[in-house]
Amino acid sequence: MIDFELIINAFDITAAAVIILMVAFSWYYVGIIFLSNKRIKKVPHSDKLTKFAVLVPARNESKVIKNIINALKNQTYPKEYYDVWFIIEDKNDPTYQIVLDEGYNIFIRDQLTDNRRTKGFALQECIRYFKTNDIKYDAYMIFDADNVMDNNYLEEMNNVRQSGVEVAVGYRNYTNINTNWMTACSACLFVYVNSFSSKVRSLLFKKATINGTGYYINADIIDEAGGWVFVGMTEDTELTTYCIYHDINMMYYPHINFYDEQSSSIKTNHNQHIRWVWGFFSKRKCFKKGGKNHHATSRAINNAAKMEHALGLIPFAAFCIINFFLLVASLILGFVSLYLKPEYSGTLFIHALFQWVVLYSMFILNALIIIIKDNNKMKLKPITMVFCVFTYCFFFADILFAFLDGLFHKKKRTTWKEIKHTGKINNPNAQGVSSNE
Repeated sequence: MIDFELIINAFDITAAAVIILMVAFSWYYVGIIFLSNKRIKKVPHSDKLTKFAVLVPARNESKVIKNIINALKNQTYPKEYYDVWFIIEDKNDPTYQIVLDEGYNIFIRDQLTDNRRTKGFALQECIRYFKTNDIKYDAYMIFDADNVMDNNYLEEMNNVRQSGVEVAVGYRNYTNINTNWMTACSACLFVYVNSFSSKVRSLLFKKATINGTGYYINADIIDEAGGWVFVGMTEDTELTTYCIYHDINMMYYPHINFYDEQSSSIKTNHNQHIRWVWGFFSKRKCFKKGGKNHHATSRAINNAAKMEHALGLIPFAAFCIINFFLLVASLILGFVSLYLKPEYSGTLFIHALFQWVVLYSMFILNALIIIIKDNNKMKLKPITMVFCVFTYCFFFADILFAFLDGLFHKKKRTTWKEIKHTGKINNPNAQGVSSNE
């Protein structure tokens, strides 16, 4: 016979312990919110110029490729100081002819196997080609084919690099943030990662979070690592780990924007979430060794950066996961008790309701804080804003389902699935940056 009273007491103790845990760590999240209001100073203009290789993996991206081509054409940075390389897999890809007609460099991959389809392997092959053919650059600038960027992006990134920063990323904005609730929720997630977490890392530790693209990295860092070794499903997380453990001088630089297209499809978002979650859990020990320590900060500050990188998300993630399972368990036992001991069903359903209110309120508050802070850049429409606030919890719930999906379907953890882009731009801030006027 099920001892419902014992189970309810256990639920109460667990829920209380989780709330105490969050309260104990609330200083961390409150500190991030507080420090994120501090301004990152704009670096001065530099007359010294960097020779950039702008690398754009662009497999089957003919629908969007003209946007980034025009955005790169419109850069204020001297044309002789940046070469653009589009990386594709096949001359039959329509992207090939578009790039060829525009006169940009094309690198065609020749080491294609099912386990080498990631962006990391594309970058690895292209950079290896540079080394083989003695093509030298000071730094590599990485974009995706669906990106566009402010017209002064390369110019400002050069200023940042000449100030001594070895890896930097601008403000990640969004071309299609107002398409639906998924694009808005995805944007809010990345705004937190950048405008809160990454900004505070820059201010405290001279570190940043690389998520996706829009960043440059000095070529000598890649040489020290033995080439582009970041080839997993989440190569940006691997690169971030490498930079933190080798104390490389990094910066999140919010004074310039690059724009990214977010997926509006539930299925595509779910596939992305599988890649993110299992990429986060993948082994990164190899990226903590080798190479050269750049000593951007003191040992104490770097140790603090490592700890924050390793533990920062754990309290919030543990809070959400434990509360979610308490919610599910309370519902299941509530229905079971209807048949066995109806007198306990009301208490169990109240427990489930309590867990739901706690979780839902947490995500509503999270979304509101993000929107209040950054909507001047995000440009969410009022109706999209409302949908985003009230669906943010469901967007995150899929991350848990993605973990479970990957747990039971191991092949999905390492299978790269194509993300289709439309090239449509509905963010007023991004409109015009890719036009070729």
